Amino acid sequence: MSERLLIDDIEVEVRRNSRRRTRIGLAFDPSGYVIMDAPTHADDAEIRALVSEHRRWLSVRLKRVKETAEAFHPPRYRSGELVHYLGEAYRLEVVPGAPAEVTVAAAGPVAGEQLPLFAGAGMGFATLKVVSQDVAADAVKEVLNEWFKARAAESFAQRLGHFAQTLPWLESRLPDWRHSFMRSQWGSCSAEGRISLNTHLIKTPSALIDYVILHELCHLKHLNHGKRFYALMSRHMPDWQQRRSELNRYVSLLVE
Repeated sequence: MSERLLIDDIEVEVRRNSRRRTRIGLAFDPSGYVIMDAPTHADDAEIRALVSEHRRWLSVRLKRVKETAEAFHPPRYRSGELVHYLGEAYRLEVVPGAPAEVTVAAAGPVAGEQLPLFAGAGMGFATLKVVSQDVAADAVKEVLNEWFKARAAESFAQRLGHFAQTLPWLESRLPDWRHSFMRSQWGSCSAEGRISLNTHLIKTPSALIDYVILHELCHLKHLNHGKRFYALMSRHMPDWQQRRSELNRYVSLLVE
């Protein structure tokens, strides 16, 4: 059951959930409203008080989510489009042919070009050349994603190996891990200690990949987000909060 409320100029969709016992969950819809997942016993007065108390914070978050959604254009996988790899922007060049492959060419200056959201700060864009027998968008996407998966496997394994040597609780051993394209999270750690990483991470800067990997590895020691977990993060990555904020700029990659 859901209802819409207007509280201090903030539109809120309240979804009653019998499985939720105490805490109220929050999400932000890009069209400009707050989604509250609330226990069935939470009354409107409690919800209104919560929204009023955090009105400024909610307004800022809504604005950011809406701006990010408006700035993002779903990829069409055509020549001339920009794609991202390790935090840098590459100009896509689609070429019909076989066998299917992806290669990187050097960057050159691009006159009068304005950098798009999180595109990178170079003078020009290198080219990511995709050779595909079928140049339809779905086929090009498949070739490109296979390349991203291969690069992710190499990069993530290398960084996990680095942390295995530097984090004492790993005892120089690689944890059980996997990677796949995910739409709602950058990574996770199961209760059984299996690390899952989002393949889309390979499109972000290396420093942000390290942040997500360390975050999940710290869960092998503390499977929650308590004080000891964050103390462990700070000990091994003092600037983790800055990296987390930077990663938020790449959230639109989750829907590519």
